[in-house]
Amino acid sequence: MRKIILILSIILASLFISGSIASCKPRIRLPEDNSLGGSNQWLVISSLYCQLKSEPSGASHDLGILRRGTILKIMESKFSTDEGDQGTLWFKVQNAGQSGWVSIREAQTYSSETQARNAALRME
Repeated sequence: MRKIILILSIILASLFISGSIASCKPRIRLPEDNSLGGSNQWLVISSLYCQLKSEPSGASHDLGILRRGTILKIMESKFSTDEGDQGTLWFKVQNAGQSGWVSIREAQTYSSETQARNAALRME
């Protein structure tokens, strides 16, 4: 009888542990990418209007508004780690002397200024 109780206890414990492990959500933290390792170094705002943000996060302070077709040089790129937009790629840009961040959701990237200018012309 003790052996049966022991075996049942082990089975219940293993079921409880496996159920607990299965319900765990792994948290993946993407590394920052300050090097722009890719070849895209220019962006064009593709949405009608885009907020220039103070930090690479949708919840950060708005610095200004950018219009569709605005061409900007990418200074840095970083993945957001905020809960609301975790994993979203953001680009640090400078507009009229003010640095800020633009989401990949609001822009298209290009490897040369010429490509960016041509894309901006097609957006008019």
